[in-house]
Amino acid sequence: MEEDEEKSSSNYFSPTTKNKASMDGSRVDWTNLPHQLPPLIADRLQTHLEHLRYRSVCSSWRSSIPRFQSSNPPRFPFPLSQGPTAFLSQTTVYLLRPDPDPNANRSASSSSASSFKGWLLKLEESSGKIRLLNPITSSRIGYLNDGVVVNPMDLNLLDLNMVALTRSCVLRDTNGSGSIFGINKVIISPNFKDYCSIFMIYNKGKLGFAKIGDQKLTLINDQVSDYDDMIVYKGRPYVVDKWGQIFCIDSSSLELVPFSPPIGLGHRKNLVECCGELCVVDRYLDHQGSNSREGGFDSVYYNFFQRYRRLRHRFYEAGQLKVVDFRVYKLLEDGDEGLGRRWVEVKSLGEQALFLTVDCCFSVLAAELEGCKGNCIYFTNSNDIGLAFRELVRPDGSVFSMEDHSIEGLGSSPLYSKMFWPLPT
Repeated sequence: MEEDEEKSSSNYFSPTTKNKASMDGSRVDWTNLPHQLPPLIADRLQTHLEHLRYRSVCSSWRSSIPRFQSSNPPRFPFPLSQGPTAFLSQTTVYLLRPDPDPNANRSASSSSASSFKGWLLKLEESSGKIRLLNPITSSRIGYLNDGVVVNPMDLNLLDLNMVALTRSCVLRDTNGSGSIFGINKVIISPNFKDYCSIFMIYNKGKLGFAKIGDQKLTLINDQVSDYDDMIVYKGRPYVVDKWGQIFCIDSSSLELVPFSPPIGLGHRKNLVECCGELCVVDRYLDHQGSNSREGGFDSVYYNFFQRYRRLRHRFYEAGQLKVVDFRVYKLLEDGDEGLGRRWVEVKSLGEQALFLTVDCCFSVLAAELEGCKGNCIYFTNSNDIGLAFRELVRPDGSVFSMEDHSIEGLGSSPLYSKMFWPLPT
């Protein structure tokens, strides 16, 4: 049964045929690669999808590794409760690009060049199951076409190249039916293998640590509850607080080592790597109104809304603050060994576009993405993974222009919908 599934999967998960077009237009026979290379590639496969794509290249590659065996995902404690454990699920954002035709004249026209632009695809993998998510909101995608449910997973990757842009994690409850309310960010500790430990920002700013099998979270720096975002940068975990000061997390001692001076100013910070540099995106919110819930929830609210999910959406979304502006800063190092780090405001992103999603942040060269504008920030208002990873909701999101500081909804122009897979019908 699994063998049949993998053969059928090759129709839409396979990255290539046996003979692949190279960048200069010639054909490359993958079976003629040095015999030392396929095992090295196989050792770096991390997901079910990557195993399927590898085994679909050719018969020799298919026979070189066994079929993918899904295992029980790692389990970690719930935040703010002594209830059941949660399991870790991994999401990946891919850039899909058309496989170039070796007979095509790339310099023929600008319109032909646009045909090589790609789309964003976000997949969640857990226990051998693959879900398609909205790349910005992380909501599960489902839609109807003429009254018939369309399977958005049916895409032919024989005609597409697939590049992983970033990976992120989310905690789900033990039955896999939903995400956990109150979690803002989860990253895997880069100093541990096999996903055996995680860092977590939860309850609107607390920083926690847990290993597989722990009964409860270890609270890091229990005197402070003002952390906004985390990132793994150059193989090390970093966290930023609401004042824009970055700390490097020592995975052994769980100490926070100051890495940058504070920025101050805005209301919520995101960490993103852009062109190899670590940047902070400072989000300004409209605090007019008295129904804001940016301060977080105690365990009573947490347990109540974990049980009554429909009510929690209304309660939380009613308190969402409107984004009115963004500022971007990059960290410069003066002197030897990074002494004297300072922030410099970035006035323009050039051809880069930043994506601030609820579970990860990344940058993309706008020219590589269909419908994408450079010097813009694409974002969602939600700051709670448990609310974002919900099924069959209307996708939302906005785009901020660094040039004129304007904000518009992604649904305001059909151009933006071309960035995401599946494409609009």
